[in-house]
Amino acid sequence: MIDALPNIESVYAKWEDKNPHFKNGKLTNHSESSAANGYDATIANGREAWKSRFSKVSAPPPRRVSRRQVNNKSRSAMIADYHMDYSLGASFKTAPSYHPKAGRLRPYSGLCCDCMPDSKNYLFTESIKSSGVTDVLRVNTGTSDNDWITRTFCHISFVMRQRLEHKYPDLTLAVLTSPRLLEAIQMTVQEADGSDAKISSIRQQQETKARSILVKMSASISNRLIRFTGWFLHKLLGRLLSSIVIHKGQMSLLQQFCKKEVPVIFLPTHRSHLDYILLTFVLFNYNIKAPYVAAGENLLIPFFGSLMRGLGGFFIRRKLDNSSKKKDYVYRAVLHSYMEELLRNNEFLEFFVEGGRTRSGKPVHPKGGLLSVVIDAYTNGVIPEAYIVPVSISYDKLVDGNFVKEQMGEPKVYETFWRAVLAIYKVLMGRYGIVRMDFAQPFSLKEYLEVSKFYPSLADVTFYNKSTMPALIDIDVCSSENMNKSLNMSVSDESVDQRGRETRHIVQCLAEHVVYASVSAQSILSTHLLALILLCEFRQGADLEVIKAAFRYLQSEILMRDHDVSFTGDTDIVLLHAQYLLGDRLVRKVTETDGTGGKKVVKLIPATTLPHVLELSYYANVVSPLLSIESVLVNTIYSIMDFEEWTELGSASHSTFSYHRLMQEATVLCSILKYEFIFCPPCQSLDIALKAGFDRLRNSEMLITDEAIIKDCGVSVQDIMWAKCFAKQLQIEDYDSEPEDWTTDNEVCMVNKEPDLRKKFMFFKRVLSPILETYYVAACHLVHLLEHDVPENDFVKSLHKILKERVATGTSSYAESAAMDTLRNAILGFKNAGVIQLYNEASIAMCCLTEDYNSEESLFIFIRRLESYQE
Repeated sequence: MIDALPNIESVYAKWEDKNPHFKNGKLTNHSESSAANGYDATIANGREAWKSRFSKVSAPPPRRVSRRQVNNKSRSAMIADYHMDYSLGASFKTAPSYHPKAGRLRPYSGLCCDCMPDSKNYLFTESIKSSGVTDVLRVNTGTSDNDWITRTFCHISFVMRQRLEHKYPDLTLAVLTSPRLLEAIQMTVQEADGSDAKISSIRQQQETKARSILVKMSASISNRLIRFTGWFLHKLLGRLLSSIVIHKGQMSLLQQFCKKEVPVIFLPTHRSHLDYILLTFVLFNYNIKAPYVAAGENLLIPFFGSLMRGLGGFFIRRKLDNSSKKKDYVYRAVLHSYMEELLRNNEFLEFFVEGGRTRSGKPVHPKGGLLSVVIDAYTNGVIPEAYIVPVSISYDKLVDGNFVKEQMGEPKVYETFWRAVLAIYKVLMGRYGIVRMDFAQPFSLKEYLEVSKFYPSLADVTFYNKSTMPALIDIDVCSSENMNKSLNMSVSDESVDQRGRETRHIVQCLAEHVVYASVSAQSILSTHLLALILLCEFRQGADLEVIKAAFRYLQSEILMRDHDVSFTGDTDIVLLHAQYLLGDRLVRKVTETDGTGGKKVVKLIPATTLPHVLELSYYANVVSPLLSIESVLVNTIYSIMDFEEWTELGSASHSTFSYHRLMQEATVLCSILKYEFIFCPPCQSLDIALKAGFDRLRNSEMLITDEAIIKDCGVSVQDIMWAKCFAKQLQIEDYDSEPEDWTTDNEVCMVNKEPDLRKKFMFFKRVLSPILETYYVAACHLVHLLEHDVPENDFVKSLHKILKERVATGTSSYAESAAMDTLRNAILGFKNAGVIQLYNEASIAMCCLTEDYNSEESLFIFIRRLESYQE
């Protein structure tokens, strides 16, 4: 930041010279002047008054008097003995006054998007923002107002007081007789050939199949089980977790919405198997009825499957069709009818738009399958309205292990009873810190569908250069046709026939809107910040004092973006606690002796080798979506400018660039990274998000846009920025007579040469560096597709082997670039950018280059672009 202290200190010095009580910046001994005005007498009288009030507090009063009478007598005595020195009151004109630092209110994150003003203003009051946070695990029955039994058995008393009056309906008959299911059975029967007896037999088989599917799928919620599980989780989670933190204002608003006779759809981010039960547990603590939770059939294991079913879980296949060639109409109809009947009865739903748990720490690109059922129910008139509630769940440390094996390319190990028992045993041996759950402001499905018709397409604001990126200029990255090709959605044939691509586009936009809202509501924990700082700035380790400064800076960046941080206290203690939770396997704590004074210094060293760096990067990636826009801009600037001649204190050989080119190139990079981040909600154009990120970089002084002023006036950047900040504090709105939006396409920009700001610049660059290295290596090996088409799985496996070999030989700059999840996203990103295309041949997914990139010249242009982002 611009150092304004020299300017302020000169003003303070003048103030102090005029004040007789100040000399050389310190208070002088002013006993002589105080004797004249009664200063010492005031202090003496004040001390006597306090002594008379508190010296004999333990002695009982001679007679029983009320506390108010005692306080009034003491206060009257103090006022009578105190003599105001009015001469001191006038010294404010000469001596600078000191104001205690005002406490900062917690940021309230998760406000509804501006595109839905009715939902944003509905039931929301400003008092909700300042409600503060609370710990769900702390029950309030242990106060002195309650009897001894209630205080002793506080958890039992608490769960028995919760109201569980809702009766969950039996939907078997309604589902089995639904028109959708009967039509699906008829379609299956018509596809079979044979006699009437055979057709009748097939019909009976399909009806029996539908009943067995429903029995296996449906939930059977028990209020008694919910109450018992609530008590059990209070006991269990109280031993494993420090706290489960929620915002009281968010819960107060959610309670008001849940009282309406309208279905509420909870859409949380998916990080752990604990997500299934944790949300129901929190809702139980606030007397909100349990939602029906969509879970994969892989969790339908002995005991645990029955437990989840009693808590609201209904089980669905990962793939709705057993065969890729033939659709299972009956299964699709049973699932659709079951969810439709739940919505018709105003039941609450919970499912994960990401599909499975995230393996990388970043939100998974959403899928719109189950969301399409909710939209169909509204458009078909089954429900008049529904409220959508994005939910973000953050863990200090994952309870159910890590995903290192899958990131290293090993196949997923499916859950079994004994694996679940062993996992629970391992969980009981550890401590997992804080869990933070944030509920974004609910919004109306009806209003969303009305305003979604006016959503802009990213193609309207895309800047492409035909000479450098021949295919990217021709591809509409957000057209409904291209988006439909990339979706793998589970919608009924009726929905496809009636609405087709338009409906898919709306569903996908809603899914992306939900994930973006969840990330916007997310709170950051200490382990996330520490992991990101170590991997982006101190990969070789650093002293605790050095890390502490970077930690505070990143914390301020998070708070500036209106995201809360779920930790308080001294920074040293917070960092050591985060290191304890991550463990020596990920972050080692080393105590060394300082060579100069023999002082002991604590040093933190991160794991930067496979496979442990993949687990550490998981926690770092929780923060990266919050910094993604700035990181895209910084990496784009890095690619535009020649940074090879940078020294530790120097600058690039080409120090200026145009704003227009920056926006143009950054948009191309965003299209390539589409499956890594959702840079903006569908209701907003990408150029607005990039402009906001550019403004944040400029306000932090990493970028300078006043080059012409600097050259003409010959003044320093610090003086200009100090003058602007001072004018802003004085609320001089017409400073320099600049319009509010003064950035133009032809504006010349430059990177600030200050060493501290350059370090911040490189920090933002390294947020995306491991991802861009993966993309670069994958692009270099696209040349193999010039010879012949390759099966996608074989191509991905060969690329992953190359990435791991680069790490083993020391060629790679970032070991975490060998993550399988990032590599798969790279293939999808190349497809979205129009470089490759995927097609099926004999039920095998094949990969080939597109016509625009089926030559060495055009392919090398794309490779050189990704190479320009490398350090």
